[in-house]
Amino acid sequence: MRILLIDDDLLEQARFSQTISLLQVDYTLIQAEDGQVALDILKETKSLPDVILLDLNMPRLNGIEFLKIIKSIPRLKSIPIVAFSTSTNLSDINTCYHLGIASFIHKSLKPKTYTNTIRILINYWSINIIALNKS
Repeated sequence: MRILLIDDDLLEQARFSQTISLLQVDYTLIQAEDGQVALDILKETKSLPDVILLDLNMPRLNGIEFLKIIKSIPRLKSIPIVAFSTSTNLSDINTCYHLGIASFIHKSLKPKTYTNTIRILINYWSINIIALNKS
């Protein structure tokens, strides 16, 4: 499973990386500190991620701006994107769904809830990726 995590918070990147390593799944984690860096990575790579986890509040190119751009690029628009944010703003959530995200997941500050959320998220997308690869 190839995961692209787009988040400007270095502590969040480390937290996610540490959490996923505890889950004992086969994965490749690519990290980008904002939407522009992520776009640059996506445009240059031949091996696209299976899922993108996207924070919304970032400098330079935020999550919503990133969504608008990626959904306009034929090669990239079908990559599943999960908004993974601390935002609870209904306008942000509705905008993300309108722009085509697969789901919106709230980042918990509680360690146990965070770990369980990541476990469920990874299990869900792993099952979907396996199913897609078999068809």
